[in-house]
Amino acid sequence: IQSGLVKREELFITSKASNHGHVVEACKNSLKKLQLDYLDLYLVHYPLATKHSGVGTTASLLDENKVLDIDVTVSLETTWHDMEKTVDLGLVRSIGLSNYELFLTRDCLSYAKIKPQVSQFETHPYFQRESLVRFCKKHGVVPMAHTPLGGATANVNAFGSISPLEDPVLIGLAKKYQKSVAQIALRWNIERGTPVIPKSSKVERLKENLEILNFKLEKEDIE
Repeated sequence: IQSGLVKREELFITSKASNHGHVVEACKNSLKKLQLDYLDLYLVHYPLATKHSGVGTTASLLDENKVLDIDVTVSLETTWHDMEKTVDLGLVRSIGLSNYELFLTRDCLSYAKIKPQVSQFETHPYFQRESLVRFCKKHGVVPMAHTPLGGATANVNAFGSISPLEDPVLIGLAKKYQKSVAQIALRWNIERGTPVIPKSSKVERLKENLEILNFKLEKEDIE
């Protein structure tokens, strides 16, 4: 921005509140570090408050048994109202959720004065979460897929299956469309109205990810 390469309004910048008890302070600290006046989107990172480890840190404190030290004095409702304050103060344009299950999302909608615009959660061909996706859409919350390509270890442990990138059906579709397996998996989410945020710092991968906007899957292949 300072070099003039892009304008602030051309960027969409997101951050997350990692500690529920200090939402406004944490947001201000993020803005200071990023040298920004506002964030486009601010998310509750996880629906579980942990003991405060200091503004500007993301470490989760452990108790004497080396277990996550959960702060039972901070409710999700209180957290959300603090998120709303960031909007009222002009620090943030939109607020949303991350890693919330369906019933926690429903609860948030019941007490929210400012509705969450986005709900970010893991979803991919091996972890479709159709009920949560449909619920979000029905209530005007954009479902957004993080970890849209899955993770081999997580899939084996949680779902008893290999990574979707090694799935024979997806490999077959990749050959059919002359695309990579990753592009097929990402496009599948796009086709059902779920924006994706794949993580990569490699230029060739970033280019490949953008190319998912240049083709469509046939209905039978989506299903």
